[in-house]
Amino acid sequence: MHMEPMINNTIEKTIEQIRAHYGLAGGILVAVKDGKCVLKHCFGEADVEKHRPVDSKTLFQIASCSKAFTTMIAAQLCDEGKMTWDTPVKELMPDFAMMDKYAEAHVTPRDMACHRTGLCRHDVMRTFVREDRADLVRRIAYFPPAFGFREKYSYQNQMYVALGQLCERLSGKTWEELLTERIGEPLGMDMYFRGHCDIHSLNAALPYSQKDGQVYLVDEVVGQASNPCGGLYTNADSLEKWLYLLCGKGEYNGKRLVSPEGFAELIKPNVVIPGRSAHPQELQKAYALAWITAVYKGRPVVFHSGSTNGFNSMVGFFPEENAAYALSVNTVDTPAYSCLSYLLRDILLDDVQEDYSFLIDAFRHSVRLGPDYTEEEKADLPLSPEEAKSFCGQYYNPGYGMMDFTYENNHLRLKYGLMDQEFNRVSERKFVGFEVMDTRTFRAEFTADGNLIMRLSTDAVCPIRFEKAR
Repeated sequence: MHMEPMINNTIEKTIEQIRAHYGLAGGILVAVKDGKCVLKHCFGEADVEKHRPVDSKTLFQIASCSKAFTTMIAAQLCDEGKMTWDTPVKELMPDFAMMDKYAEAHVTPRDMACHRTGLCRHDVMRTFVREDRADLVRRIAYFPPAFGFREKYSYQNQMYVALGQLCERLSGKTWEELLTERIGEPLGMDMYFRGHCDIHSLNAALPYSQKDGQVYLVDEVVGQASNPCGGLYTNADSLEKWLYLLCGKGEYNGKRLVSPEGFAELIKPNVVIPGRSAHPQELQKAYALAWITAVYKGRPVVFHSGSTNGFNSMVGFFPEENAAYALSVNTVDTPAYSCLSYLLRDILLDDVQEDYSFLIDAFRHSVRLGPDYTEEEKADLPLSPEEAKSFCGQYYNPGYGMMDFTYENNHLRLKYGLMDQEFNRVSERKFVGFEVMDTRTFRAEFTADGNLIMRLSTDAVCPIRFEKAR
């Protein structure tokens, strides 16, 4: 792609600024406008140790940008008359259950897809149930509501797993087969799925994090159960085709994948997202169906980010400008996907600024990479082997299964699924732990009757009760 030298320089400068402050292994940038690719830029390394460069076929894990593929399948099933966005899920999937019985009876695919079911995140549980999708959905029945049904926007990944499972039930195909047959093959996209491929045997970017500007390899997120909320691997060449489909409002190369009405439904706002964006010219955010809608520099824009171990991604489009963009980087805890997505937007709007470091500053001031401990929680009180005995053991919750506390290195340690987390004692019965990779703070309070109340960082409003297994 031949871009103006100034734009190329701005891209290179922005990447170098991010790298200087935060470290950045590699990434891909794609922009299309009026049916043509105006930018495809692959930079850095897919494998830092082996110095393997990123190219346009290198696979990146696009995380929650996968959600739009789930809603595209659902929109196709709506076109076929198998469901509507507003049919109660209970009518379509009678075994679907929630703790809030009113919500259980009334929740629709739209509620699931716009995050207004009243549940907060329970992402820690997905480190425990990794392979069995039906089991992951079954456990929703034991999650206490954090808010009233349809009261507010509250991002919730398991509901996307449930929506994916609903599509499986209505079609008789797995989510992975649905994406491959209904989107990947018609568009000519390379699609690989978490838990169904070995990224080390493919031309795939490896996942990295950074500390003090130095990148280091992290574990790939594993397990296919939660793929409908974020399990797709694809590349720059394939994302280009996805962008053409978005610009074509569901049509690409004479093939229509979803009706114009069905596509319009996907980007219609359903629930307000409170708060301000990193960019002062992005306003009025709302959640549609796997897409966030906003106004950027006076123009409607539709986008979604994705984050998982080692990967940050972004896909977006201007529905009235016939223009779209995508990016992915294989390093987390950096402002790369924020900076580079606004830069891509400005390229498409022909309004490129000379410098994007104000977004690096915004990230530095607003994003917390450390624990959000209160003053009390900064304590690290001694814990003797004798005292630890009353806290050690297994604790059970029907949604989460078994959590196991042990005593190691003079501290309590939680073992749960893929998690192995040290806790500091902060008062007689209270303990805190901080998981660096997902920047999650855990608060454990052991009750006088020997049970456990856990607060997980993104679930601060939603304590989970565990009973000691006796």
